[in-house]
Amino acid sequence: MRLISPERQDSLRVTFKYTAILFSFLMVLMMVWEGQKSDAAVAEVAIPQESIRLRILANSDGAADQLVKRQIRDKIVEQMNQWVSALEDPQSLEQARALIRRHLPELNELVAGELQKRGIGYDYKVELGVVPFPTKMYGGTVYPAGDYEAVRVTLGAGKGQNWWCVLFPPLCLSMQDPVMLLLKGQRLLLPRRRRLAER
Repeated sequence: MRLISPERQDSLRVTFKYTAILFSFLMVLMMVWEGQKSDAAVAEVAIPQESIRLRILANSDGAADQLVKRQIRDKIVEQMNQWVSALEDPQSLEQARALIRRHLPELNELVAGELQKRGIGYDYKVELGVVPFPTKMYGGTVYPAGDYEAVRVTLGAGKGQNWWCVLFPPLCLSMQDPVMLLLKGQRLLLPRRRRLAER
């Protein structure tokens, strides 16, 4: 049986150590890359200048608060997509704005009901207005920080990671079944998928 010399053992230890460090670095790099890819929940098209976004701020970064944020997000997106699909002209920003204003009380009830169903007692706020957004990168495109028209839902303290998408035109996508989008008068079939935009 042949033994490995102490010098060779030291060399193997160093090689193993550097390989583990390199592997760890690559894993962190991949996680950062995936995080950047999911920085906006929009279809792979540019955000139109005339759009209304949806921004949901979680109470905290705790797992339960983040789950509630996602569940409320799904309910709001589902409801808004139903309302927008009933518009006479689904490309009219004015109609979308009026529709959202008209349904703000229902959105408040929806959020209240979802929180109550889960036994959560913290406050919330649903508002339509011009709200601040951080810089986001999605699909190689940087969406600059700025103030954008949006429905903002603040859950509790609103200190947790946020999620946002383009509510109108309807580019907020979920993981179920395909969705038909009407963009610039053309029907565009996109697979539904969820991309979370976390701070």
